[in-house]
Amino acid sequence: MNDEGEMTRPWGESEATSAIVYGTTDVFFGPAAAVFMQTTFGLEQLDWFQSSAAGLEHPVLQAIGKKAQRYTVCHEQSQGIAEWVLWAGLDYFQNGAERRAAQAEARWSRTGFREISDTHWLILGFGSIGAAAGRRLRALGARVTGVRRSGGDSDAADSIITPDQTLACLGSADAVLLCLPHTPETESMADANFFAAMKLGALFLNVGRGALVDEAALLAGLDAGRPGHAALDVVREEPLPATSPFWARGDVTLTAHIAARTEQAVTRTDGVFLANLEKFLAGEQMAHEIPASAFA
Repeated sequence: MNDEGEMTRPWGESEATSAIVYGTTDVFFGPAAAVFMQTTFGLEQLDWFQSSAAGLEHPVLQAIGKKAQRYTVCHEQSQGIAEWVLWAGLDYFQNGAERRAAQAEARWSRTGFREISDTHWLILGFGSIGAAAGRRLRALGARVTGVRRSGGDSDAADSIITPDQTLACLGSADAVLLCLPHTPETESMADANFFAAMKLGALFLNVGRGALVDEAALLAGLDAGRPGHAALDVVREEPLPATSPFWARGDVTLTAHIAARTEQAVTRTDGVFLANLEKFLAGEQMAHEIPASAFA
């Protein structure tokens, strides 16, 4: 399907025996998104849907999951998101805003900075994204505490705790990173109590979903210095309205939900689809297949 929504058949007009749909970022964010979805839902039978995303909570993906006989996801965005986390962390702890202001004012300022190796990171949601960030942070000498329901150990963290231990750990973390999906349990989990428990001047980062955060509580927390700065790749309403107070704050770093959008991630994601296509045609188990119960 091209950007005009026109379908082509590279292998001729022979009768299809299987309906395979690959939902790429071009599909989800391109001009033909509506036609693509109409075509997908109009199929008499959808044998397999490969998503380029890892999440499942969006209503459209839930509907596709109910229709598809098999549904697979992709976690290849984790590497790019982890690098976004490093960028945001380095910029904050190295006083990037002050450096840029000094250059803009032609002011020779010997601004100091804090080494990442001196920081403790609390990462909520220690799946593919959280672990990818944790490995990079530990490579720079940071101490990493991961939070996940299953507990256990990980080579990407110094320690793993369960969600019920989060509030007690917030006060010791220099940076708190959210990598969680949006569910009824995680809705507005970063609320007034959450921010009040944070360390004064700590960095708060969200690469999960905007609905994880009570944004009024975040703004109040920033005014109180807990957190000292927020780096947000996701917000509740996207695109963020021009009237949002986040735009004008010097203690907020905003990006437009782009942490996963790298050329390398696209190439790796295509590789996942092609590898799964071979397995599908051979009748083998595909990678990252989601059980039907996830769409019940």
